[in-house]
Amino acid sequence: MSSLVNQTYSVKMIPYSKEAVDRLKGECLFREVVSKKRLLNIAAAFDTETSSFIDEQTYEKSAYCYIWMFGIEDTVIFGRYLDEFTELVQELNGFLERQNATLVVYVHFLKFDFSFFKYYIQWDNVFLKKNRDVLFADTGRIQFRDSLVLAGGNGLAKVGKSLRKPVLKAEGDLDYDLVRHSKTPLTQKEFHYCEMDVRVIIQYIREKIEDDGDISKIPYTNTGYVRRYVREACFEKRREYSQFMDGLTMTPRCAEQAMDAFAGGSVFGNIRYVGKTIENVQSYDIKSSYPYVMCCCYFPINYFTPVTGLVDQTRLSSDLTPYSDYLNKYCCMFELELWDVEPKVDYYFPISKHKCHDIIAPVSSGEYQESASGRIISAMYLSITCTELDFDTIRKFYNFTKYRITDMRISQRGYLPKPIVKSIAKFFNGKTTLDGVIGMEREYMVSKNMLNSVYGMMVEKVIRDLFMFDNIKGFSKEKADIVKAVVEWNEKRNRFLFYPWGVWVTAHARWRLHDAILAIGDDFRYCDTDSVKFVGNHDDYFSLVNQTAWREMEDCANRNGIALDYMIPCSPDGKQKCMGVWEKEWEGANFKTLGAKRYLIQFTRERDIKKHGEWELTVAGTNKKGTLKYIRKLAKSREISPFDVFTTDLVVPSKYAGRTVSSFFDEEKRGWITDYLGNRDYYVSRSGVNVQPASYSFSITDEMLHAVLWLTHDGYYQDGQM
Repeated sequence: MSSLVNQTYSVKMIPYSKEAVDRLKGECLFREVVSKKRLLNIAAAFDTETSSFIDEQTYEKSAYCYIWMFGIEDTVIFGRYLDEFTELVQELNGFLERQNATLVVYVHFLKFDFSFFKYYIQWDNVFLKKNRDVLFADTGRIQFRDSLVLAGGNGLAKVGKSLRKPVLKAEGDLDYDLVRHSKTPLTQKEFHYCEMDVRVIIQYIREKIEDDGDISKIPYTNTGYVRRYVREACFEKRREYSQFMDGLTMTPRCAEQAMDAFAGGSVFGNIRYVGKTIENVQSYDIKSSYPYVMCCCYFPINYFTPVTGLVDQTRLSSDLTPYSDYLNKYCCMFELELWDVEPKVDYYFPISKHKCHDIIAPVSSGEYQESASGRIISAMYLSITCTELDFDTIRKFYNFTKYRITDMRISQRGYLPKPIVKSIAKFFNGKTTLDGVIGMEREYMVSKNMLNSVYGMMVEKVIRDLFMFDNIKGFSKEKADIVKAVVEWNEKRNRFLFYPWGVWVTAHARWRLHDAILAIGDDFRYCDTDSVKFVGNHDDYFSLVNQTAWREMEDCANRNGIALDYMIPCSPDGKQKCMGVWEKEWEGANFKTLGAKRYLIQFTRERDIKKHGEWELTVAGTNKKGTLKYIRKLAKSREISPFDVFTTDLVVPSKYAGRTVSSFFDEEKRGWITDYLGNRDYYVSRSGVNVQPASYSFSITDEMLHAVLWLTHDGYYQDGQM
């Protein structure tokens, strides 16, 4: 191999050949085979490197795989053509068939690599979570799995650094802006980059095998770990818990309604202050909001019973008498219709437009305004599926003349099963007591990930469309058979969760957030799921709410037979940590938001030495560090504040934004390609994905702009630029 750089890299990959294949087979010999599936208890990985470009003749977006890497334990080989990979898979399948064994091969972000090699292999079964999102794929005696979802979405660089025996990804050693093809010479530095990607995955799986016992015990996803732990805890008393689950079934209509009632966290900026720099802002966030709710709040604990005997008629907003007992004593799901909806306050609007089934927007005095940042401000009429908690919030934030409730279902209120609560307490205790303890970093991350995953396992959809792939039809989608899906869900032998629990987790968490926003009032500036940002002093409110959280956590400990110092543990510095309490994150900062998930902070407090004078940017979908670097660079060149650069006119170049746009293609592309060295070659891509860098614009929608002008009487922003 020729080298165009001065550094010396140890490149241990060997090129595809009969000898290379024999080396891989040798790694499989005399290895342990585990489980009924006869899985080889070894680590294997696959990766590709590709170039995206514009075809010279068609001027269409195209892409090409110019090198692939395949490793089993210590042996890593490479090939420059995917036809070679087809041969390798056929050779290994024949060998594995004779050995009566199956090889699991991990691919970090299988969705991407599968896009290139899917038509080079004959597939027996491909499991997709959603369109193109491949979780695993079987071909003969080989199963490809996605290691990215197993690693909780962490990239190879982070995974490599977190290992007990770190294997560092060769970051920055391969310039993706340079177009390459199969005849482009690679330097030792570039070969080394390709090799290390595979070796990171191999070492990661080795340690997973060691930690989990064997490869058959490694789940497909990171959430699988917490699912397994909690299931085993619940089934310690199998017969008793199974009987409890038998009473927690749903009809198809109930399942559909529960899925309609589900909503996530709330992210919103006070539109009176969108685009304005605000001084002396402080931020509070809830300590482990979802885990707290799961431990301390009520949930549906039996079959949802339809409410009968009530006449489905419109009622005045003040007339709740027919429903008050249900709303106050039961978990309720129902269809809600509202007429003449108007906001009670102008700083927050909780109804999400996308959750409404029907909306008739108001037209009055020549002013048209339906929603802001996806939220309903006012409407002549709307319909929505909600819970009793959501309805309580709606009544606090909106006025309406009439309402109608239909298709109401109720379930008794109770607490989540003790095994689930005890599992949460264990994870929170580990996360708290191990935080920052030298030598316990891995154990801390395990506890943290398990705690964060408990909620996720509760909201797995009962009814899902079926996404498929085969070599003839390619990708396809089949609408869910609702009745079949719900019946199968009800009859699952190992089911230990009830989907509506997840609905009430987020409903309770939103209710607590909305309670804080209402208490803060006009001082409210921004919220995001479990945090609020505001001006003024509202310590009394947070102190009162925190006292309640402590009492409820103490009650939870007593109710579940958990020691209080275990339920409310101390961090290594001796401070007690309680789930559900509001903690002051920072104060006295300058703050500016341009809408949901887009805000800039300048920390100003002298006593906060670590953050004084520092800037922090939150922007969904971009590289925060790169974007902030560009903003500060632009501000410096213009001799203005970064806040003055941070406007809706700002467009961040792709170099700093770190964004990409992916264009998948499933039809074969072929033609001539010229690499960065000027070498031309004929390429054939049976399928693939073109990835192009993209800039990021901070512009806001016309809908949002109209809302701002409507609420501020067309004059609020005359003193500054939004």
